[in-house]
Amino acid sequence: MDLAPYLTFEFNVAILAGFVGAYIRGFTGFGSNLIWAPALVTVIEPVQAVAIMGIVGLAGTAQIALPIVKTVAWREIYPIIIASWITAPFGIWVLYDLNAENVRRIIGIFILAIAFILITGWRYRGERTGIKGRLAQIMTGGIAGWLAGFGGIGGSIPVLYFMASTDHPSIQRANNLVAVSSMIPMVLGVLIYNGAINDKTLIQSAILFIPFTLGTWLGTHSFKHASPTIFRKAVLILLIVIGTLALIL
Repeated sequence: MDLAPYLTFEFNVAILAGFVGAYIRGFTGFGSNLIWAPALVTVIEPVQAVAIMGIVGLAGTAQIALPIVKTVAWREIYPIIIASWITAPFGIWVLYDLNAENVRRIIGIFILAIAFILITGWRYRGERTGIKGRLAQIMTGGIAGWLAGFGGIGGSIPVLYFMASTDHPSIQRANNLVAVSSMIPMVLGVLIYNGAINDKTLIQSAILFIPFTLGTWLGTHSFKHASPTIFRKAVLILLIVIGTLALIL
């Protein structure tokens, strides 16, 4: 199979963005799509870009999500997962009605908003149990699912919720990975139903899977050695740069 038509300069940029995003996801449990979504929707039609991020993300995350399933606080995350499944199709519906430039700009605004929230150190301080706690979880999942369908960028919403918990960092990371990964099958199911996934989608996904898997592996191993504080600052700077570029380019 001749892959030369796929390996354009623009697609190589998407490959690099996928590797960097996967590295960050392997380290923190989230963030991959925030890094490479703007690049991918610039060089690929937005619906196809979301499909590729879903296929590659699901396959690439399995290597780190499956071993930590037993660490997940299921009672806390199942309302988030169910709510995200309900709202993801509505995000895809909006995605079909917007052109690539508008999708990229909306993603850029969202990335900058997330970066600002992380910089200010805001944390969810509301209830985590009872009726109010369940409503917060449902809202978290609902927003995340819509964003996952719209641009594959819903993962950061559950992260803001989990980061505010008093759970051990390993549990927070496990919750992040499983909650974010669980949105992908619903998004892919809707896209398959709409006939959005074709041979070209699968070939591009296969190409991107290699750097994504390598980045995830390196990020997972870095989690054991790198300084979380320094890494967090670097990620915030990167998000600000990417969000700004998505708005002005």
